[in-house]
Amino acid sequence: MSSTILEIQSMSVPELITAAKLGDTDAYAEVVMRYQDRLYGVMRHYVGCPILAEDIVQDAFVRAYIHLGSFRQESEFYTWLYRIALNARRSYSEKQRRWVPIESATESDRRHGRQVEESPSAEIERSESCEQVRQAMKRLDESFREVLVLREFEGYDYQKIAEILEIRIGTVRSRLSRARSQLRRELSAYEQSIN
Repeated sequence: MSSTILEIQSMSVPELITAAKLGDTDAYAEVVMRYQDRLYGVMRHYVGCPILAEDIVQDAFVRAYIHLGSFRQESEFYTWLYRIALNARRSYSEKQRRWVPIESATESDRRHGRQVEESPSAEIERSESCEQVRQAMKRLDESFREVLVLREFEGYDYQKIAEILEIRIGTVRSRLSRARSQLRRELSAYEQSIN
């Protein structure tokens, strides 16, 4: 089964998934196009290294395709894909304990087409601030980092976070509170060190 490009682009995600399950690789390619930037952005926040984030996202899409038959469409596809990406990230984490970012956030942003005109000093300050937040995020416990990224960067409500991580809402609230407190401590220590 193969659809035309216009048909594929006008399909909803559930329709694309159904077509992909029937063997339409173009439909799955469209799903990848719709979600890859969003998933990359989240994984970039988790791991700090753009190349590693790209590897994790690619791995997640491959795993999702291989196991597409097990997706029952009871939840959103992105929620299912996100769980796969979290598991892929954990696999990479076990293989490689230390990741060294080889590109700055500014270079990564430019590569992904996000350019903002600003003065060189403002760009340096923003870059330093981003790096400090990224470093502080890395020092958070993994379970805290997960809920913080889902809430603050992805904008999910507590119910959706609980569904994605397969935990209770009370656990989401507790982890989020502790994550924010720890992040504030980490960043205030940095602020004190530069003053």
